[in-house]
Amino acid sequence: MRTIVQIEFSDNILREREAILRNLGFNVISILGTAGFERGNFYGQSVAAVVIGHGAPIEERQRLALCVRRQLPESPIVALLRRSDTFLTDVNANCPADNPVLWLRTINEITTLVPRPIGDTRRPIG
Repeated sequence: MRTIVQIEFSDNILREREAILRNLGFNVISILGTAGFERGNFYGQSVAAVVIGHGAPIEERQRLALCVRRQLPESPIVALLRRSDTFLTDVNANCPADNPVLWLRTINEITTLVPRPIGDTRRPIG
């Protein structure tokens, strides 16, 4: 079973997304906030993808992406964005948070394809 680590900044959204991902057959590790991820130890774990939610300032999410990249260098990162957000760098895909069909398709694609190197993250997958 593919494992997804999802980091969100709202408990309600965290639980909603976890239920959606579990219904699609993913094993889900849900973490509330940046501090929650930093307290965890994910070094060496097999994680199919990391999803960074949209509920914190863009600067905090960018720092979180770098932290995730250090702990899970082989795991693709999907950043969910508000309409007003700029794209995060150091992630594999940026997706609008308000388009669940697109971000679920992106997560599914990114967890079933051979991981691709980080490249132009200015274009969402899909």
